[in-house]
Amino acid sequence: MTTDTLPPADTRIMRIVHNALRRDLARAAQVLRTAPPPAQPQRVALADHLVWMMHFLHLHHSGEDRGLWPLVREGNPGARALLDAMEADHARIDREMERVTAAAIGYRVHPAAREDLSHALTALEQVLLPHLQREEDEMMPVVARTLTRRQWDDVEQRVFVASKTKRELGVEAHWIVDGVDRVDYDVTVRKVGPATRFMLLHVFERPYRRACAARWGADLDVSPRLHRPLRTEGSAELWIGVPARQLYDAVADVTRISERSPECRSCAWLPGPSPGTVGARFRGHNRARHARWSRVCEVIAAEPGERFEFHTVSDRRNPLYHDSTTWSYTFRADGDGTRVTHSYRIDILPYRPLLSLYSHLQPQHQDMRPQMRQNLEALRRQARDGTLVSGAPPGMSSRTGRRERPWDRSGPRRGWSREASTRRGA
Repeated sequence: MTTDTLPPADTRIMRIVHNALRRDLARAAQVLRTAPPPAQPQRVALADHLVWMMHFLHLHHSGEDRGLWPLVREGNPGARALLDAMEADHARIDREMERVTAAAIGYRVHPAAREDLSHALTALEQVLLPHLQREEDEMMPVVARTLTRRQWDDVEQRVFVASKTKRELGVEAHWIVDGVDRVDYDVTVRKVGPATRFMLLHVFERPYRRACAARWGADLDVSPRLHRPLRTEGSAELWIGVPARQLYDAVADVTRISERSPECRSCAWLPGPSPGTVGARFRGHNRARHARWSRVCEVIAAEPGERFEFHTVSDRRNPLYHDSTTWSYTFRADGDGTRVTHSYRIDILPYRPLLSLYSHLQPQHQDMRPQMRQNLEALRRQARDGTLVSGAPPGMSSRTGRRERPWDRSGPRRGWSREASTRRGA
């Protein structure tokens, strides 16, 4: 198991690779359904790409089986059942991959094999997509708890990088970053050194674009979404194996948001309605990269065990804080656990002249879903580690058991006066 002094494995690349597989399986299915059928050049390009994808997926799974899973088995005996399930999934997926490969080879030669290939892809998706999701939701957290970052990086380099030629890495690199955002782009390209990275990204860019145009069509944009348009709403969902009320209580205690949020560093309730109830306000202090800011938020829904919702308070007198976003958590019982949905909706956009500035300073805010996913995964880790509940209801001090006042966290009483003044003017 990892120790407190060593950083845990950073498994984000697994999700990024899985998304590339999902993306091109969906693209292939769309091309095969489109009328009229693809002409001979596109048919050949699509068939060749699917054969390549099946080969890539085979190497990906065999690398896990021989390089990654044995390390996890050794370091975490309790993960045996889950690892056995992963390997059993690989065996089932291998059979469907062989069907897709055979159908693609047939389709390359005979246009009439189009229907067979479409059916083979559907059958593959039925076993592959649930496996990918389970690996992300269940297996990767176990890997992060078991392996250190150094162990993970060693497996990556030895099994998935060093065994491939520069050309193979160049093709894979552009395939993986096809359409990703800046965060995922950086995670991916930093797997190799600067000189190799420069060569892979520049030498193989045009060949990859030509290959994409051949199999998908010339109009498809395959550029990484480093300057993607602002997404005004989105959600992330995760199953967590504890009752809904426990999760609700943890979320409604906003003083602990910093334990889960990638950006929030602290929160404190402001004077007014009881903490955790509709109308209660709190101030959050945030930091991302070199930027620091704080916002006043107001609870707008508090239904224990079902829904907790708040929004940032818009200040029309201050152009920097004119905007408002609603954040919500909903909880739904699912088997012996709870399905949690974390969502956001931008209700008031920033003033237009500031949008481009925000996009430059905080590109991660263009799409908040990845950060919400991190938030839910942290919530699940707290549930798993037994740190979900602080020992006091929302707004109560876990040290004294009494109702916590803003200056308990913020310093002397004059800090309360500033917060109160902010709240009156919000």
